[in-house]
Amino acid sequence: MMDYPPRGLIANLVTPLNRSGRPDAEVLIGLMRRLTSEISAFLAGSLVTGEAFFLEAEERLEILAAAVEACSYPTALFFEVTGRTEEDTLELLTRAERLLGASPVKTTVFFLLTPLVYRGNRNLPQHLSRLGRITRRRLVVSTDPVVSAAARPGLHHKNLRTEILKKISTNEQIVGLVFQGRLNRALNYQRALKLRAGFRFYDGDETNFLESPSSSGLVSCGANLVPQAWADVVGSSLNVFDAQRLYPDHLHQIWQSGRIARTLHRLYRPKPAAFLKQALRLLNILPSAALAAGQPGLDDGEIEQLTGLLRELNLL
Repeated sequence: MMDYPPRGLIANLVTPLNRSGRPDAEVLIGLMRRLTSEISAFLAGSLVTGEAFFLEAEERLEILAAAVEACSYPTALFFEVTGRTEEDTLELLTRAERLLGASPVKTTVFFLLTPLVYRGNRNLPQHLSRLGRITRRRLVVSTDPVVSAAARPGLHHKNLRTEILKKISTNEQIVGLVFQGRLNRALNYQRALKLRAGFRFYDGDETNFLESPSSSGLVSCGANLVPQAWADVVGSSLNVFDAQRLYPDHLHQIWQSGRIARTLHRLYRPKPAAFLKQALRLLNILPSAALAAGQPGLDDGEIEQLTGLLRELNLL
C-alpha cells in the first residue's frame, strides 16, 4: 500500500453520463486512459466537478468501480465518500470499502472526505477516527468553504479550524489535505502540519495554485480538458524539470501552457462540470455533455463563448 499519495497533478474528473442519466463507465474509462500519461493521480466522483451530490450512492459506486478498472499502478486514485449527512458518509464509505475488497484489481485508493459539508469542527478528530475503523485505507481531508456554506447555510466555521487540523494531523491514517481558501489560512495550515513529515498539502483551487503554488501539487478539473497545459504548470511549480531542460523554447512552452490554463479557468470556474463537459463534447472526447438532474447547464451565449475560446486557443 502506498503510504502517501503522490505529489503532482491530480485530475478532478467529470462524470460522463449515459442517456438514462447514469454514470457511463465505458466513457469514463476512456477519459481516464486519455489522461494517464500527464497526471499523478485521479479524483473520481468529486462533489462539484464530479457532480456527486446529484447522484445516488449506487451511482457513485459505479463511478468507483469504473475508475478502479481504468487506474493502474503507479497511478493512484482518490474517491470522494462525502455524503449529505454523517450517516450517508458512513454508509458510502462502508460500501466503497466492500466493493474494493471484492475487486480483483488492486488499485491504490485514497478516500477523500469533505466533512464540514455535513458537520462542524467539534469532535471532528474523533469522527475521522471512527471512519478509520471502517477502512484501513489512507484518508485525505478536503476543505471547501463555498460548498460547505451552500450545504449548511447556518454553519459558523466554513473552514477547518487550525487547532483542529493540528489534532487531525496526529492521526497517521490521514495523509493529506486538499485546501480551498485564502492564502493566509493556507500558511497557517502548513505551519500546523510542520511536524508531520510527508503529509500532502494540495491546492484544490486552480487560481490559488497559479498565484502561489502549494508544496504537494494541484487537484485540477481543467486537467480533463488540457492535461498537458496543467502538467506543465504543476511540473514547473514543483521543480520536476531538469535544469538542462530550462532552455528558452521550454520556458516559452511553460509560459504558453500557463496562459491556456489561466484563460480557460476564468471561463469554466463558475460551472466547471457544465463547461468542461460541453468543451469535451465539442472536442469529440465525450459523446454527450449531459449533466445530472438538478445541475444548471449552459445557455446559448455561454456555449458560443466557450466555442469561440476553444477556437482562439487552437483547441477546436
